[in-house]
Order: sequence, then structure tokens, then C-alpha cells
Amino acid sequence: MENLNPKSTESKNPLKSEHLKEGVRPIMAGIGTRNQFMSHSGAEKIIFERADTDTSGMHNVDYYGNPEDLAEKKFKNAGKYSYVISPIDNSDKFSKSFLNCTGRVVTGQDKNTGEDISFLSHQDPAYFLRETNRNVFLSDLRQRLNELKEKGAEGTVDAVIIGGNYLPNNAEFQKHYLESIKLLSEETLKILGFEPVVMTGPKTTPGADDVFYDNKNRRLYIMRPEVGKASTESFVQSKIEEQEKKW
Repeated sequence: MENLNPKSTESKNPLKSEHLKEGVRPIMAGIGTRNQFMSHSGAEKIIFERADTDTSGMHNVDYYGNPEDLAEKKFKNAGKYSYVISPIDNSDKFSKSFLNCTGRVVTGQDKNTGEDISFLSHQDPAYFLRETNRNVFLSDLRQRLNELKEKGAEGTVDAVIIGGNYLPNNAEFQKHYLESIKLLSEETLKILGFEPVVMTGPKTTPGADDVFYDNKNRRLYIMRPEVGKASTESFVQSKIEEQEKKW
């Protein structure tokens, strides 16, 4: 898919899925607390139980995993507590304990098979925002974005951002969050031609997000400590100043 010029990009609202062809589903999210998910009798409970007990046939994007083991499985990473970017394929994917870390899901329909394919990342701003590490992270991220762009049929590629926190009275975490969203959004816009939706705002109370991505159905499940606040609203980076006032 060719990059859009700035003028045409501005006319496409990712919150309304205007970057997708008619009939192509955007990534949709279900957001709730652990109690809400586990008291549900449907797919939501089953999905997180799978991630807890039986991970066969899915990718664990394990930020806390052994770097050598991750590399052997074709996960991009730069060592312990840096970032992890999954391979691009048709597997379901999950990642646990997003604290200050942000993540992203990018998907598209394979040009050859018509199947949905995707990757999931989990990255620590304390690592990748440092000047000494930024280029290493951006190189791996750009490779994945370009790979998915090349494999994905035009008008079927979607991308979202997840995770992060914006704790009151913690200027460093707030700065990390804002800079993370800016960097990830700009890279998506440059390569894919549209702003990614920030699927939820940052956490504003202590705790971690767990996420599970149902690849076939383009369904993202986000489990976080507290919901129902303005910080769970979706937005795009170009509107972040307006959104920040609500946190």
C-alpha cells in the first residue's frame, strides 16, 4: 500500500475506519477488569483461561522472557527488558503485564491466502526512548511494519496502540507515555499511511494490562485493573492534547 500524502491522510479518520476498504473489519476491543472477564460465560473468559493454561497454537509475546529463546522463535528483541515484537503470521497472540510499557497490534489480509495475519509488540519506553537504543528499536519496528505492508492487501491493514500509564504526580511516566505514543504513531503514519488508533488511554492507577489478540476475528481483549474512566477512551495521537486534559 502506497504511503498517503499529508493532505489525503488528514481526510481519512482512523477512528471511523476510513483507511480500510468497505467490508474490512477494523481491530475491535473488549476492555474490562479481571473479575469482569472471569465472570463472563462467553469467549472473553475462555480466551484469558487459554492464555493462563494452554498456549499451544498462539504466541506469547513475553517481555520478561529469555532473549535467546525469543530470538530462536523469530521474535525481535534487544535483550532483557527492552522490547519484543512477534513474527507476522495467522496465530493468536497475547502479552502480559504492561506496566509502563506500550504495545501495538498491526494486522492485514494476506495477499496470497486472504487470511488475516498480524504482529503484536510489547516495548519499554525507558529502553527505546533513549537515544542510544532508539535506532535499534526503530529498525526492528520498521522491518515488521514494512513486512506486513508488503504482505497485506491494500485497504486491509489496521493498527492500534495499547498499554502505558500516566500516573498522577509521576512526571517521568507521563513524559514516557506521551513520547511513546508520538513515536509509535509517527512511524505508523510514515510507513502505513494512517494514524493508528490508541485503543485505550493510559492507566491512571497502579497496575498492569494483560492483552489477548484473536487474530481471525480482529478482536483485542484488554484486561486492566480499573475501567470506566476517561483514560479508557480511544483517540488518535493528533488529538492527544485534548485527551490528556481528561486524565
